[in-house]
Amino acid sequence: MGAGEMPSPPVTPARRTALFTLASLHVILCSGTAYGWTAIRPVLLNAGVFAASTEVDQARKLNLMSTMGIAANALCKLPLGMILDKCGPRATSILGGLMVTGGSLLLALGDRDSLYQMASGYFLLGVAGPFVQMPCFQFSELYGAAKGSAMSQLVTCFELSTGVFEVMHMLNVSSWNVSLPSMFIAFSAVGGFITVTAVFFWPDAPHKPPPPPAGAVGSSGAGQPPPPSLTQVSLMKQICSGPFAIATSFMVVHIFRQGLILATIGPQMEAFFPEKQASFLSDAFSIVLPLGFLPMAVLTAAGAAGYILSRPNLAFVFVNLLSMTYGLMLLVPNVYVYFAMFVIFPLARQFVFSTFFSYTAGMFGYASFGRISGVASTIAGLVQLTMSEVVTRTEKGGAPFPATMSAAQRWQIVDLVLALIPALLLVQPIIALAAQRRAERDEASGGNYETDGDDMESGMPGERIGSSRRESRGATLNAPLLMGLDIARESSHISIVDLGNSVSSQVNKGSLCGADKWDIYASSHASPALLSGSYLPSARRPLGTPTSYTGSMLGRSLANPSSGLGSQGQAGSHTVREGFQQSGNDSGDSP
Repeated sequence: MGAGEMPSPPVTPARRTALFTLASLHVILCSGTAYGWTAIRPVLLNAGVFAASTEVDQARKLNLMSTMGIAANALCKLPLGMILDKCGPRATSILGGLMVTGGSLLLALGDRDSLYQMASGYFLLGVAGPFVQMPCFQFSELYGAAKGSAMSQLVTCFELSTGVFEVMHMLNVSSWNVSLPSMFIAFSAVGGFITVTAVFFWPDAPHKPPPPPAGAVGSSGAGQPPPPSLTQVSLMKQICSGPFAIATSFMVVHIFRQGLILATIGPQMEAFFPEKQASFLSDAFSIVLPLGFLPMAVLTAAGAAGYILSRPNLAFVFVNLLSMTYGLMLLVPNVYVYFAMFVIFPLARQFVFSTFFSYTAGMFGYASFGRISGVASTIAGLVQLTMSEVVTRTEKGGAPFPATMSAAQRWQIVDLVLALIPALLLVQPIIALAAQRRAERDEASGGNYETDGDDMESGMPGERIGSSRRESRGATLNAPLLMGLDIARESSHISIVDLGNSVSSQVNKGSLCGADKWDIYASSHASPALLSGSYLPSARRPLGTPTSYTGSMLGRSLANPSSGLGSQGQAGSHTVREGFQQSGNDSGDSP
């Protein structure tokens, strides 16, 4: 049995809060530190890292060191997923904590002129981030229907973690003048903290969502468990499925666009604005980007983030439109428009990751969550490797751009194309949302008609009643129609599965002519109102007969056997009552 298939122990609300707070702290401390390279680079220079090399060689080694850490963070997801699914959250997080400690000690105590030691230390910090972060996502399942808000909070914590090196930079340049070795030796203790807490508090198997409330029925609405066809099939079938293609396409497009903007926002502003304005906007972007967690925190506190993320199709539409918005803003060379883009961009970035992780966890389950997200992230990372060629051709010119085109014009073409690409990702979720709305309208209008079961024998269509319609019928039982009638088990029959569910106040899916129904046989003494009632097949029902009135009267009489139902013998009424009870047991509901 895999790690994700083991049952989860019950968790009290207090323990749930403590576990999620601890998980948030894990993510804040080290999940995205490798992306804080801009802040840690001056600290490394002040400490004399690669100082024995020439200026050009020093810059090359520093760039290689940063590439090792950032690329490791992006491309380690596939082996990480295999370890997470095989060994579980506890072992994965312990391994991540050990890598934080090892990488920090290498940066603190290693030879500062050794590219191998310095790059290896930063590489370990880059790999450690996902190893600590991914095991924390399963704690969002402890919140049931609110797991979307919990997931968005963890992604917000990831954004905060990019500021860890900014804190080191402030300590280094302040009057305290804390040295590089001292800071990284202290940071190695963070790895020890993660390791110890994971040993004692992290589970060996991912937490499963709490069971649905008693009497709840499955539907296609938000917050429902994922379809068994995707959670129980092999990994290869999951990877070959349509939902995996949707999730991977979503990640590939948005990771590429975000990476390109992060890498080229400076050159783009230099092409669009005068030198002073471009420098001012670059500084503003560096300040606003780490603070991008604030809008997400507000949306999470207001419940809006959880509402969106709990509805995957709505989340896909929202994120794609938001991403198209900031992409199109790049085409408007106005300071205020760019400031607005600086606010929207980090918000969209956090929603991309929140939507992806919420969707993959809900659609494929946590038994294969690590490998599924790892494969998708690896594909996105490989596609992102083509970004350098796109940037080179845009900055320096070349095919497919005409030789006479300026750098600003080339950037506008690239920005326009990248801004419109997410429109392709809108097609599937919009179609799904439209189909869902039609289904809701059909259900609200009273269901549809189909043919099966006994009615096939006589060529008569049966009637399927929507669950909301059944609930309203159960609430309108008001008067006995058949008091005093004698029902014998003789000729023509009436299927009353839906009425039985209303009488017992249960909501049970299925057709009136389905295989799980029970029948009551009415003799020629039965009332004509009974034989013309709503629970006859629709082709036999006289036009204009109210469906709820006749059915409700029949239900009250059946619920009160003393009213005379089956008075010719105990067998008739006893059979009806046993039928109601047996059907409830078969459907998993208590009578």
